Amino acid sequence: MTIIRLFFAMAAIRHWPLHQLDIKNVFLHGDLVEKVYMEQPLGFGAQGESGMVYKLHCSFYDLKQSPHAWFGKFSSIVQRFRLRRGEVDHSVFYSHTSLDKCVYLIVYIDNIVIIGNDTTGISLLKEHLCRHFQTKDLRSLKYFLALK
Repeated sequence: MTIIRLFFAMAAIRHWPLHQLDIKNVFLHGDLVEKVYMEQPLGFGAQGESGMVYKLHCSFYDLKQSPHAWFGKFSSIVQRFRLRRGEVDHSVFYSHTSLDKCVYLIVYIDNIVIIGNDTTGISLLKEHLCRHFQTKDLRSLKYFLALK
């Protein structure tokens, strides 16, 4: 929460707009790196195949690996846009250009906040995210993690 308050304060002081995005079904986007097996749910097992398991290829809700798989994929897609991941807080991504233009992206599960003074860069970043995920642009930030 401290880093989020810091970025909100920086945006307020510099009169930067706050953009909010929501990514739909985040845990369905993650690719599993390790092998994960799951018991057959009741009623889904074929006759004579009880005791068999399913090998999962992608993450889903209620899977312990889902948040890690989702963030790994999101992080790689954001970094392909040439945003760097923060060293202190890995949920912060940033870009600074030689023309004193900057873009900051803060991610909390499926909620994304983008701030900065590079309006073109922000628009391109939103388009980039929309190409890779089902994204809903919530426009100007009103509420974020119980902060108004």
